[in-house]
Order: sequence, then structure tokens, then C-alpha cells
Amino acid sequence: MPRLPLTALVNRVHSLILLLLGGCLMLSGTAFAQDTAQPSENARRLQLKLERQLDENREATQMGAPTFVRARNIEGSVDERLVLRGEAEIRRGGTVLRGDTITYTHATDTVNVEGQARAFRDGAVFMGPRLEYQVDAQTGKMPDANFFYAPRSGRGEATLIEFFGSERARMENARFTTCGPEDNAWWVQAERIDFDSLDETATARSATLFFKGVPILASPYLSFPTSDRRKSGFLTPSFGLSSTLGSDIRTPYYFNLAPNYDYTLTPRVMTKRGVLVENELRYLDSLQRGTLVYQAIPKDQQFGESRDFSALRYEFASPSGFAAGINYNRASDDRYFVDFGTTIVDTSQKVLPQDGYLAYNQPYWNTAVRVTKNQTLQDPDPLQLVAKPYERVPQVTVNGYVADWKGFEATAGLEGTRFQHPTLEPGNRYIADVRASYPILAPGWFIVPRARLSSTSYDLDPRFRGDTSQTRTLPIASLDTGLIFEREVGWFGRAAQQTLEPRLFYAYIPYRDQSNLPNFDSALADINYAQLFNENIYSGSDRISEANQLTAALTTRILDNETGAERLRASIGQRYYFTEQRVTLPGETPRTNKATDVLASLSAQLGRSWAIDLAAQYAAERSEFVRATAGTRWQPRRASVLSAYYRYQSNGIRQVDLSAQWPLSKNWYAVGRFNYSLEDKRLIDTVAGLEYQQDCWLLRFVVQRFATTALTTTTNFYLQLELNGLTSVGSSAANLLQRNIPGYQLLNPVPREPGRFDYYE
Repeated sequence: MPRLPLTALVNRVHSLILLLLGGCLMLSGTAFAQDTAQPSENARRLQLKLERQLDENREATQMGAPTFVRARNIEGSVDERLVLRGEAEIRRGGTVLRGDTITYTHATDTVNVEGQARAFRDGAVFMGPRLEYQVDAQTGKMPDANFFYAPRSGRGEATLIEFFGSERARMENARFTTCGPEDNAWWVQAERIDFDSLDETATARSATLFFKGVPILASPYLSFPTSDRRKSGFLTPSFGLSSTLGSDIRTPYYFNLAPNYDYTLTPRVMTKRGVLVENELRYLDSLQRGTLVYQAIPKDQQFGESRDFSALRYEFASPSGFAAGINYNRASDDRYFVDFGTTIVDTSQKVLPQDGYLAYNQPYWNTAVRVTKNQTLQDPDPLQLVAKPYERVPQVTVNGYVADWKGFEATAGLEGTRFQHPTLEPGNRYIADVRASYPILAPGWFIVPRARLSSTSYDLDPRFRGDTSQTRTLPIASLDTGLIFEREVGWFGRAAQQTLEPRLFYAYIPYRDQSNLPNFDSALADINYAQLFNENIYSGSDRISEANQLTAALTTRILDNETGAERLRASIGQRYYFTEQRVTLPGETPRTNKATDVLASLSAQLGRSWAIDLAAQYAAERSEFVRATAGTRWQPRRASVLSAYYRYQSNGIRQVDLSAQWPLSKNWYAVGRFNYSLEDKRLIDTVAGLEYQQDCWLLRFVVQRFATTALTTTTNFYLQLELNGLTSVGSSAANLLQRNIPGYQLLNPVPREPGRFDYYE
């Protein structure tokens, strides 16, 4: 603060002394009248304090809060009126008022500010030539005002701002934007805007949205939330272009029916198909949650008849242990998702689950009844036939678990299942399974012996076989052991720790003839690193292979000493067979090799910006790679990433996958993904687009082309305009880029909720 002239300093000190003496006399007079009396109203309302440091643990309440004043010159009486001149300031609770001259009237608790008036409340600052304000009531008005809201970087102006308590405010002839003072790219103009912080809503009358000076949206009445709190009304519409759908426009309307359930109605207009109506009802409470979806088009212009999709998802769990769930999905025809899906994930759906369960769970046991059905959607290409899975109608299970009983861990389970299929053999399967292990864990090593007894019996349909009763009982034993060595190393200039972890896993299962057993759910398990440590080479329960095998593996890791983050992991492993394979699935050829293929993988974070991922399955007997993937990602700074991946499988898959988000200039960014099959010489999924970013808005234009079936593709066009702090208009291009480009980052900041420090001036 600049030095004051001597006369000004004397006047200032004199004023402070008089004011302090007045306060002391006031307080002493109150004590003389009644020793046990509480402080008077004016003593509570106005207490002088020159210290400006804020206590961040103190709640910003208004009623009964102390008042702090500050000015170059203070005149008047605490009981009547105070006049503050020169850098004047009054604070009470969460409100701060400033100006050239402030007059405080005690009788009405009113503040009049003249010259460069500023009011700070609830994270916002209001500025104007003058202000009338009642401090405790938090009511008042400011003409010709400007305002700024820090948490959302919003600013604007109004011919008049009126405050109606701490929850409500009104702006006349208001203008709002999040653009900087030198860049009014967009703004909202309204005759009146009413804010209600209690309901967290804002209502605008005769509102118009301008972009680059051109009105792009107008409404006589517009209501919108000022936070993430749910509110009924229209959501932001989206639109796009598709080679199969034409123009695709969605206009969702949201119904906030109650705090624990809501409903969204979305008419979807497709110029090449018609109108598809989407309905979504959601429910949530402390015990259960559910979602009901129904989509229907009365008449598809290309299909020639009505089409629909329905889904019900429900989960219930009570503290007593009872649980229930439903996951039911049904489409009217095989091509529903191919025709109406807008992503490769949508169009690739082939098996729709139709499941339900009832369960009872306790700490050491549980039981459940499940029904597992499905709808299988066939590809239009007859060469791409999708096999329909068996249905379980029903499946009953009972399981028990004992942890650390004299060092032992044990589980026991019973299962009974009825399998049905429209064309294959049905039957009942009953399983009794008991497992026990004795983990021995110590620093630097572990040994885990396991034993298991599995008994399976079948009750089969006599229409498909003569012997309708089949049984199988097998003992299973395994031993898992490993060592862990550690040493200190450096990793790109950081202190780190490297581990060396050799591991051996031995499994033994005697042979049992299973050629007469049906196959309801078994398949040859995909060989991967985790499968190397499994006793059975099959998934499911209908086949348990004989085993006399040993897995040898080695892993090394590098861990950051400061954060514990894994900077590198490299693994290699192989399983060795000591006996020939005799148990097979129908149509399976027994293996003849003495060992599995070698599996190896490497993932590493090289410095702060470079990462690599390598994995391979190598057939040593044939000296060839069965599968391999290699990828790298470079991300030197925010919103700048390059990725390249190559995938190979000996059964005819060779793909390259390139993706990028990269700045072309200060404002322009290129985005894209190129997923190409070298074997089929066709694009699988391609995304290309541009992003243009300015201070307060962003524009995205993206084109996507992807395969919907083995024979067909579709092309979608996305155009999205984002107005920071307000809304986005157009199709959801940002979600598309996040799904397709690893490491993609949004250019615009995500609006945040105001924190405690945002309410300080």
C-alpha cells in the first residue's frame, strides 16, 4: 500500500480511535445494564477488524456473522451510520462489497455503494456504478452491471441486476458468454434471466443464441440447470449423416419424475428410414436399480414393416443377502443393429442375453437359481453363421467357502443344470466339486499346493442316445511355486526397483474316457499367459483333460520407487506335456507336440511420453509365429498423441491400426484412425476429422466408415459445435473420438463444480 501523507494518517488513526471507543462504550453500557445479557444486535452485526486473512474452515453464513470493514477514511457511528471512503470494503459471511464510497445504515442494515461498486457472492462478482444492498437479507439491486462467474468462466452484462435473498437473482436485458472480453464469438441475449440457486435452475425469457453475430437458436422461454442437478426439459439435440440412414436427428426430452427415477423420450428422425422412437426409464434406490428400454419404428421405409428392440436390466441386493437380477434383450430381426447402429460395437452384436437369477449370499456360502437364454442374430453372409449357444433352464448352484482354517482354504460346490437347444441334444448335468489349498507365503517365495475332486453325472434324452446316464469322477492336483528377487535400478533418471520372478506350475489329472459325454458348454481354451497356470485345457465343465504337465514362466517388472507405478513388465512362459492327449472334443484332433507355443509379452513406459506393447505366440516346432501384436504410443504433450499397432494371426488376420490427435497450428487439430485388413484388403474402421478450437468454442467435423457385416459398410458424418460452459450442438463426435483414438483428450475444459476457494473474492 502506498504511503499516506501525515495529515491523512492522523485523520485515519483518529477515526479508528473514535470508532473503537464508541464500540467499547457501547459494549460496556450493555454490560452495566445487565451483566448476563447477550451482545446487542449492533455489536453482533458490526465488529471492526483490520485483518483481511480468511479462515478457510469458517462457514460463510450471513445471519449473526461478524462484519469487517476497511477504508482509507471511516466516519460515523456504529449505532447509526458509517461512511467509508477510499478503497472501501465491507465483509459479512460469504458477501464482500467494495466501492469508492460505502454508506452503512445500521437501522435498516443497508449498504449504499457509490463509484466502482463491486459485490462478491457465491463465486460471482458483480460490477457497476452503484449498488443498494441489505446485507443480512442479501437483497438489493445494481443498475448497468457487469458480472463474472469464475467456476464456469462466464461473464456478461445487464441493465439491472436484482438480488432476492441468497437463492434468487434477476437480470434485465441480460447478455451472457464464456468468451474473453476481446472475443465475443457467441453470446446469449435475453430480455430477462431468473436464477434460482435453491432449485439450481435458470429461466430465460425471449432468449436468442448468437454465434459469430448470427442468431442460430431462439426461444420465447428457456429453462436450464445451472449445475449437474437433473431437471425436466429438452436435452441438447444431435444430428448426423449416414450412408444407410440419411440425415439422423435426435431430439431427447428428459422427464425428472422423482429423485430416484426418470424417463427419456427421444424421437429419432432418419430421412431414409422413418421415425424411430426411443424410450428409456431408469430407477435407482438403496436396494435396487433398473433400466427399461424400448425402441420402435412403425414402418421402416426400406424394410417395409415395423421393427423394434426392447431391453430390461434389473438388479436387487438386500443387506440380508437376498439378490435378484434380470438382463433381457430382444430385437425384432437379425439386421436391427446392422441397420440402426452407429458404431462398430452396435453393429457387431450377435448374441443377445435373456438372463435372470435369484440368489442368497452369506459370508461363507451362497445359493442361486439362474435362467440363461439368448437370441442369436445371424449375419446376412451365409458363410458367417453364428452358432446358437445352449440355454440353461434353469441352473441351480450351492457353494461354500472356508478361509484360513488352520492354514487351509477350501471350497465346495453343487450344481444342477437343464440344457436346451432347438436342434442339439438336451440334457441335465449335475456337478459336485470340492477344492482345498494350503498357501505357504513368505517374503521372496511362495508354495501353493492344491487338490480337487470333481464328480459329474448326466441325465440325457433317449431320443438322441441309448445310454441316457453318464458319470465322470476325477481327482485333480497341482503345485504352484515361485521366487521373487528384487534390486534397485534407475529408470530414465528415476529411482526404481526391478523384480525377477521365476514360477513353476505342475498339474496332474488322471485319464478318464469322456467320449460318450455330451458337450453343452466346453471349448478348447484360448492359449494365453493366464491359461498356462490352469489345470484344464478346456473351458466349461463337460471336458476335463488328462494332465501331466509343467509350466515354466519368468516375469520381470520395474516399479517406480516414488509412486509404485509399474514402468515395465516382461513375461515369457511355456507349458510342457509329459503324456499324449487322449481326451478330445467331437471333431478335435489330438495334439502331437510335447509343449505349447512360447508366449511372451512386453509393455513399458519409456520416459514420460513413450509407451510400447509387444506380445507374441511362437510355435518353436514349426519355427513360426502363430499370433503377434506390436504397438507404440507417443504422447509428448496434452492433446498430442500418435499410435501405431500391428496384429497378426496365422489363420488369416493381418491388420494395421493407426490413430492420431495432433495439432496442425495454434487452433487446428487433426484426428483420425485407420484400421485396415491387409489380408482382406478392406477397411475395417476409419475415422478422419478436424477440430478447430478458439477461446470459448470448438468445432469438430468427423467422418467414420466401418464394416457392419462381412459384405457391407456404412459411412457416418459428424458435426459438433461446443460452446464452453453452455452446451454442444450437433452429433456426438467427441465420444466417437474417445472410443477410437487411444489417449485422445478433449480440447475444451470440462466445467467443474465450484469449490470452497471459488467463494473467496
